[in-house]
Amino acid sequence: MKKQVFAVLMTAALAFSMSDSFASTTPVAHETPYHQIEAETMLLSNGLKIQKNSGVGEFVTDIRNGEYLRMNVVDFSHKTPRTFTARVASEKGGGKIEVRIDSLRGECLVRMDVPATGGGNKWQTVTADLRSIAKGLHPLFLVFTGPEGQQLFNLDWWKMRGLEQVNMPLFQTKYTADPSPLVVGDTLFLYTSHDASPEDIADEKEKNSAGFFMYDWLLWSTTDMVNWTEHGAVASLKDFKWRSRENGAWAIQTVERNGKYYLYAPLHGHGIGVLVSDSPYGPFRDPLGEPLVWQKEHWDDIDPSVFTDDDGQAYMYWGNPNTYYALLNEDMVSLKSGITKLDYHIEHYQEGPWFYKRNGHYYLGYASTCCPEALGYAMSDSPVGPWVSKGYIMRPTERDRGNHPGIIDFKGHSYAFGQSYDLMHLETFVHHERRSVSATEIKYRADGTIEEVPYWLDQQPISQLQWLNPYKRVEAETMAWGFGLKSAKMGIPNTGVVADMPESTGRRNMYITDIDDGEYIRLRGVDFGKRAKKFTMMAAATGGVTITLRLDGIDGPVIGKAVIRSTGSLDNYLAFTTKVKKAKGVHDLYLCFNQASDEVRLDYWMFK
Repeated sequence: MKKQVFAVLMTAALAFSMSDSFASTTPVAHETPYHQIEAETMLLSNGLKIQKNSGVGEFVTDIRNGEYLRMNVVDFSHKTPRTFTARVASEKGGGKIEVRIDSLRGECLVRMDVPATGGGNKWQTVTADLRSIAKGLHPLFLVFTGPEGQQLFNLDWWKMRGLEQVNMPLFQTKYTADPSPLVVGDTLFLYTSHDASPEDIADEKEKNSAGFFMYDWLLWSTTDMVNWTEHGAVASLKDFKWRSRENGAWAIQTVERNGKYYLYAPLHGHGIGVLVSDSPYGPFRDPLGEPLVWQKEHWDDIDPSVFTDDDGQAYMYWGNPNTYYALLNEDMVSLKSGITKLDYHIEHYQEGPWFYKRNGHYYLGYASTCCPEALGYAMSDSPVGPWVSKGYIMRPTERDRGNHPGIIDFKGHSYAFGQSYDLMHLETFVHHERRSVSATEIKYRADGTIEEVPYWLDQQPISQLQWLNPYKRVEAETMAWGFGLKSAKMGIPNTGVVADMPESTGRRNMYITDIDDGEYIRLRGVDFGKRAKKFTMMAAATGGVTITLRLDGIDGPVIGKAVIRSTGSLDNYLAFTTKVKKAKGVHDLYLCFNQASDEVRLDYWMFK
């Protein structure tokens, strides 16, 4: 170990040899970036100075173009750094902080603009997303750039936050958008649209297109808000026989009434249709064989939102960029009234209305004018308005360009769902319409207005509502994180293309596949109680994989190893077990994969 550290320090020393002389500040060696690091504890280049005041203590000042701070060895560990935050003060703005590894001209992880804060003692915390990922040990440089001949800003501290420290998207096996939450009993169901991955797009010329490719709608469920179970495609464009386009499965909403479930879907350019089921899982069927609403004179028929008031009257709102509503009959599949277009302005309204009622107030959440879009909302004393704009739930940011609200109360908490490109940004910042759904808890003031929340990545992860029980069957597609893995319904070779899709199938068993070395499934808040003794995984394989069970991190304590071997075919599922040691109390559980070969399909697991 001493030889390894010495080698790293020697490599760092060679990288530093290109620099000028440095101030005699003692460096912090082998430091982790995932906590607040005072700028004055780093090695300074010649021109930088340290000042002190009663407000913030010591800070770095006299920052000019070309100056920098450095740390000899930073340990990024096996975590994935996601954001960079710095506390800065600047009179004029215009400066930038570049975070580079290995040398002054090494790989740039993030380039952050420093705004004018109102003066050198007016401090502001600024966050930027990392555009490149670092692993392991590296020398680290904060390089400062900006207009020549002026002091750019002052710097108090900085820190990074990893994937598990920020509020990342809820799902990773598929790209998702347009969240539609529905509470049934003690379970929250979340219906989403589905942005196709490149492998799901039939036209080879379009696989890397930036546009929308949307063929079906997905379903997920949770009882604790952090561990979600995937249920796959709940319906597809094939369920609407009258459609004429092979693309355009846009934002839906599913509601329940009198024991039946109604899924309202826009078929872009062909109106709004409705599907009906006896179960939230489907199968869903089209009772009309034609659109419920189709205003043929325009393409505003988009993003339906349906709500049934206390008196039993149901309403449907929709529209982009104009807003419309109509009353529904009790059968929920026919109109009771004509269509009304709102003849007044809702501030920043673009699309995606989300209509609900809470404590006597009517709410219309929506995606604000593009681009970037944000989450705005309006309120009314009547289900038909007039609507009064109340501002933002989450305001626009250049870190995102699209959004869509879904808002609901669940188990004594209130949640807003939306979307971002944060999952795609782990692979590329080249723009594609590959979005992912996120969620945040929201608070209401006494007058019913909603407190504004920061951008998703600037929030802490959502709090868990109840612990997960590992002593009953847990589907492999239940997870809090599983980036890189894929999922599918058993017996359905669904490629994502309309021609290969079945009609709505209802609930089917699923499996996890496409397993590579270094990938893992994380489950939050698993309650092992006094002690777990055995772990069993049901799997089918033509190859194999080793599943290392760890607690609280991908490099956390090992409690067992299950070796999955060939079962002879991908249809033959067998139980693979391992003894478990030192698993008691509540922990995050990591199923870490290595030595993967050929194809492996994971069905479910449980402890004893």
